[in-house]
Amino acid sequence: MKRKRKKIKEKKSLKNPTKSLPNPEDVAFGLLIMVSLVFAGLCFGSMDKNRDDGFANGEKNNSSSKIERRLNRMAADYPIQKMTPFIAGQDRKVAAYLIAIAKKESDWGKYSPKKGGKECFNYWGYKGTYNRNAAGYSCFKSPEQAVNVVGRRIKNLIAQKVDTPREMVLWKCGRSCTAQSSSGAAKWVSDVDLYYRKVYN
Repeated sequence: MKRKRKKIKEKKSLKNPTKSLPNPEDVAFGLLIMVSLVFAGLCFGSMDKNRDDGFANGEKNNSSSKIERRLNRMAADYPIQKMTPFIAGQDRKVAAYLIAIAKKESDWGKYSPKKGGKECFNYWGYKGTYNRNAAGYSCFKSPEQAVNVVGRRIKNLIAQKVDTPREMVLWKCGRSCTAQSSSGAAKWVSDVDLYYRKVYN
């Protein structure tokens, strides 16, 4: 009798195999929930990243604004003041040298090269290969171009470990020049160092 009952139960279970399988609607609902959770996770992750990027950009912009305000106070009523937004957007060390060297070389634009009677926006005594005047100074089309070109040159020098006013004196008199080589070189280093610190510190 026990064997017969067992066989009957086995036959019943074979006749209704779908009873042991999950409902397709339940499976679909479960998959929908999983997909929703994954999507929500991606959205929140993206929001966190955007928020962090926003904070980083905000800090950078805030720092640039502080430097720009400082430069505007320092260079008020000087021609270089029109360049302060572009200078403030440079690396802090580059910005400091742009201000310091321009102060020494042209008194922040009061004495600067011209070409054909037009302003060259070259307040650093920069002699590159671009659009030279008769004296060999580069003449730029705009304050922004001037800052970008000269800033790039200063950045390259810093990358070569020419990163102190004493080393940067080569701007005045070439690679063989040192602060000890002449009183003019020593004065250049002293003056550039003074204004470099006002911006960088």
